[in-house]
Amino acid sequence: MENIQIFTYSLIQGITEFLPVSSSAHLYLLQNIFKWTDNALLFALGAHLGTFLALVFFNRKLFITFKKNNLLIFALISSFPVIFLGGLIGLYGFDSFKSNLFIIAIACILGGILLDFSDNFNKQNKNNNTIQLSDTVIIGIFQILALIPGMSRSGSVITAMRFIGINRRLSLEFSLLSGLPVLFAACCFGVYKAIDINYSDLLKLFIIVLISFLTANLTIHFFFRWIKKFSFRIFSVYRVLLGIFIFIYII
Repeated sequence: MENIQIFTYSLIQGITEFLPVSSSAHLYLLQNIFKWTDNALLFALGAHLGTFLALVFFNRKLFITFKKNNLLIFALISSFPVIFLGGLIGLYGFDSFKSNLFIIAIACILGGILLDFSDNFNKQNKNNNTIQLSDTVIIGIFQILALIPGMSRSGSVITAMRFIGINRRLSLEFSLLSGLPVLFAACCFGVYKAIDINYSDLLKLFIIVLISFLTANLTIHFFFRWIKKFSFRIFSVYRVLLGIFIFIYII
């Protein structure tokens, strides 16, 4: 049974981390349905590490050639608020609300509506392919919404950028770049929380990292192919339907 849990958890994390659909919504829902309580810290650490490594691998040319330095700096700036506030919430134990399915359902629906509205807002000004320093303030504020379970970090970043008028491809690229410092911080926090991890669990950790890494890479490539032809609407509709399903489940 644990092997199924490991595979499912890793697969869902890898698929949903970078899509604007909220990985936390899916994982908390699965944990609630199947009553998964064991090794939660181990699973979270492995999943975050796997998706972080997938981002590093995807952006490997960027680190080798040192291109897009401004984007990297902007990504770090825009991610600082969510990292700082998220760290405080985690350290002082104020994160018990994260598994609240009622909050997750509302966030899924509202986040989906916001994503679709931003993607279609003022369409004639949606071809901007540059980001200004001032834009990072707006993106940073929106990214704080990711602390609400079900809002989706990538979805919040993309929503902010589409409101600003940034084109879909750059919105996706920047959401991935801004995920680097956030996921790195999550990995560091995971190591801190699971510092007394049993060495017998290292194999499980490796498997979670590997599956999350592979599925995240496939998802990133799929997402870029998708936005060449289509909008973000399918993800918005999916989030609304997911929120409705969660409401039905908890009633």
